[in-house]
Amino acid sequence: MKLKIKRRDLESIEKHALRVFPLECCGLLVGRAARGIFNVEEVVQANNIHESEVSFEADAELVYRAIDAAGAEGLELIGIYHSHPNTRAYISAADAEVMKLWPNVAWLVAGVVGEQVVEKKAFVLREGKVTELKIEIG
Repeated sequence: MKLKIKRRDLESIEKHALRVFPLECCGLLVGRAARGIFNVEEVVQANNIHESEVSFEADAELVYRAIDAAGAEGLELIGIYHSHPNTRAYISAADAEVMKLWPNVAWLVAGVVGEQVVEKKAFVLREGKVTELKIEIG
């Protein structure tokens, strides 16, 4: 299983994470998913309405509009991204709970320390188990 993302989209996520540091950033990954491959076509940046260093939530209206716009283009919401300030990229206990609401979508996490992204990892919750995805940059 893997997450395929264009370099420019990954750089956009990194810039978002650095811009809002030391708060968590968040956003959506739109594209197509099939047979364990999550192919990102578009990144939708969101404001973290929690304005927190340890949690995130995107505005529900933005999520709705992004899902609606994706459907109109023959795409779908295939993932969620967020950052972990001052730590590494992993699925926290809070992340694991929220993943239960969004199973079978990719979760891209960027670990940000100081003024640089030090790690990026992707995960998916399938059949109750969190599995790491390989990230393929195109």
